[in-house]
Amino acid sequence: MKLSEMKQAVELLANEWDLGKISSKAKGNVCAWIYLLEILEETEKMVIEKDNGKLIGFCGYAKWNSNKNIIKKKFYHIIKVILIHSPLIKDKKAIIKYNDDYDYAPDELQEKFDGEISIIILDKNYRGKGLGKKMLEKIFEYAKDDNVKCLQILTDESCNFKFYESLGCKKIYEKTIPNGEPNKCKDTITEQGYIYEKKLNK
Repeated sequence: MKLSEMKQAVELLANEWDLGKISSKAKGNVCAWIYLLEILEETEKMVIEKDNGKLIGFCGYAKWNSNKNIIKKKFYHIIKVILIHSPLIKDKKAIIKYNDDYDYAPDELQEKFDGEISIIILDKNYRGKGLGKKMLEKIFEYAKDDNVKCLQILTDESCNFKFYESLGCKKIYEKTIPNGEPNKCKDTITEQGYIYEKKLNK
C-alpha cells in the first residue's frame, strides 16, 4: 500500500470505528494509524477498491507462520510500537486494553485455522453494491492459491457480521466482550464478539 493510499485508508478507518481513541485520549487519527500498521504487519495480500482514484475500501488476509515480507512487516511493527508509546496517546494502557479486548479468540480454536481475514472495510457510501463481496471473494481466491485451507474471521456487533454468512462462512464461536465502540453498539457496556470459519477448497 502506497503512502497516499495509507492516508486514505486511515481516514476510512477513523470514520468507521473509534479504535480506542476516546478511552486512550488520543490525538488526531493516531489510533487509526496504529490499527492500519497492525493490519499491514499481519497481511499477506490485500485487495484495494477505488473510485476515480479515491480509496473506498480494502480487504486482506494473513497467513499464519508465513515468512514472506518479513522485513516490511517488522518495519510496520516498529512504527506501530513507536506510535503507541508516543505523546499522541495519553493513556497507553487504554489503547493496549482496547486491542486486547478485541483479541478474544480462544487458544483451543486456533489449530482449526492457518490464516485469517485481517481487514475488510468499505466506505458506507458505496455499500449495497456488491463491492464488499467482490473484495472478499478475491481475497478467498488469493488465500486458496497460497495454500491456506481455513480462514478465521473475527468480527463483532460493530460490524455487519451477517454479511459473512452470505459468503459461506460459518459462525463457530461467540463471546461477550467489553464494548470499545459505543457509538456503533448502542452505548452498551458490552457487545458480542463472533468468530466465523471459511473453509477454502481446491
